[in-house]
Amino acid sequence: SSRTTDNNKNMAAIGAVIAKKLNDAGIKTLHDKTQHDYPQYNGSYSRSAETINKYLKKYKSIKIVLDLHRDSVTVTGNDKAKLVTKINGKKAAQIMIISGCDDGTMDMPGYWENFRFAAALADKLEELYPGLCRPILFDYRKYNMDLSPGLLLIEIGATGNTLSEAQYSAELLGNALCELFSE
Repeated sequence: SSRTTDNNKNMAAIGAVIAKKLNDAGIKTLHDKTQHDYPQYNGSYSRSAETINKYLKKYKSIKIVLDLHRDSVTVTGNDKAKLVTKINGKKAAQIMIISGCDDGTMDMPGYWENFRFAAALADKLEELYPGLCRPILFDYRKYNMDLSPGLLLIEIGATGNTLSEAQYSAELLGNALCELFSE
């Protein structure tokens, strides 16, 4: 199944890989494992906004917020797409970064900072791991990006990818973030 509440097999497991990479590199990382899409997807972004705001209020030093997801891409009917590439001879789930923009009606004054971060991260991923990162989705969507100028939604693979493919991509993403932050 592509959905589970088992944090060893869902996006919390993917976040754990990234958090470990960052913490091991000396980049203090808080990893929240709340399942905002359970018991239903509707309302998940408002529930995650509450969690994000709680941490931003408690820890004023937070600069970056990564909201991890998987894409839900179907090819025909109910067939799930598997977004995969090979990096160093190993299958990796492709990554898509989403950065919202504002036409003046969405109350997202920091969207250019988010987009600069998205572009820098996509460039670093392409430099280190060509083909891993899909094009940035830069669109009129908020996805809580109005809460912080360092907030990105990152989709690691899709519902057709395996856990190991997504975990490998999380490892590569963690490496790219470490390099980007060290610059």
